Amino acid sequence: MDFYGETIDGQPATDWPAIHKACAKHRRFVVRVEKFDEKREISRQQMRYLHGVVFPTVAREMHVSLWEAELLCKTQAGEQWLVKKMGDVRFILSKTGMSVKDCTEWIENIFDWSDRNGFFVPPPDKTWWRRRIEPDRAV
Repeated sequence: MDFYGETIDGQPATDWPAIHKACAKHRRFVVRVEKFDEKREISRQQMRYLHGVVFPTVAREMHVSLWEAELLCKTQAGEQWLVKKMGDVRFILSKTGMSVKDCTEWIENIFDWSDRNGFFVPPPDKTWWRRRIEPDRAV
């Protein structure tokens, strides 16, 4: 399981309760801290957001299947990354090869596209870090 965080004013901010809960399930565990790299492939967090919020919202609002919703997002808001043209033929590419930065831009494009089409895609929860507790106060 991966957890993401950032350093705000010199203090690590992350979902500490979830980390403690995940660790408590195991007698022994490893916690690894790595530098976040926007150039790596699409993050699991972005993938969960796309499949858990974005595509279902688009499907519901556009009255299409989840597969068609993903296709609409790729062709209408992500053409520069996810559509390759060869003459009159268009190839729809996989999103798994996108960088975190490109995926973030794609999601912002989806917000703009959905707004132009008269519906709202909820943004990711930006206040997750407020739920943190200090490690020494964990249960």
